[in-house]
Amino acid sequence: MNAFSPDSSSDSDIKILQISDMHLFASSEEQLVGVNTEQSFLSVLELAQQESWPPDLIFLTGDLSQDASEESYSRLIKHLTALNIPCYVLPGNHDIPDTITDIFSQQPVTYQPFLHHGNWLFAFLDSETPNEEGGTLDEAAIKELQLEVDSNSNKHILICLHHQLKPVGSRWLDTMAVANPSSLINIIKNSPNVRGVIHGHVHQTYESDIAGVPIYAVPSTCFQFKPLCNDFAVDNIAPGYRWLRLQANGNIQTDVVRLDKAPENLDQNSAGY
Repeated sequence: MNAFSPDSSSDSDIKILQISDMHLFASSEEQLVGVNTEQSFLSVLELAQQESWPPDLIFLTGDLSQDASEESYSRLIKHLTALNIPCYVLPGNHDIPDTITDIFSQQPVTYQPFLHHGNWLFAFLDSETPNEEGGTLDEAAIKELQLEVDSNSNKHILICLHHQLKPVGSRWLDTMAVANPSSLINIIKNSPNVRGVIHGHVHQTYESDIAGVPIYAVPSTCFQFKPLCNDFAVDNIAPGYRWLRLQANGNIQTDVVRLDKAPENLDQNSAGY
């Protein structure tokens, strides 16, 4: 059953697709770990239109591009504009926030710190750190988030970022988590209206919590990292996306949907990218 069908949702629910880690290039022919990242992204987008349509919003949680090229961002906007769904992006470690700010400045594909939609507030945090794979959070942005949380106590809040806030159990990948998570974790712990956190970066399904507040990660639209590994390893599992249904009472229902199989030319012996 379509997760967003009338039989499975209320009119007051907010229906969201989370898509992440596309790693697009200036050229649509480029490959990463043996995968044509653009074709794989478009296959996931087609799957979403078959299985989880229409969403109210689409969130793209970083690593939109591999080379931070204007060409890759412009093609992404073209692909997303055709969907006629409001889309919101945030930067990952392969993106350049200033470039994203400039290019994603108009509907239907935008980059902005906050979005009010119904009785929910969405916060899009920049965790990109120049010349680093790992993430950091700007303390001024966290203070701004605290003000938004405090001044919107009547709204449920979903926090969105690229890097993971807590270890996912892979030694190599957890060296590239948010390096200074404590201020954000304090907001999550001490704010009853924060209902969830979503992030990208880890190229895998992951679910955990902070003080009972759920955390959800999402597969990449291209290749996946093998979970619970000490060193870099590519998993032989299909790309996908996450759908979320946010209810008026603050509850979140969610699941991951994947393509039928991993990309045919996936290089499972890759030592990095």
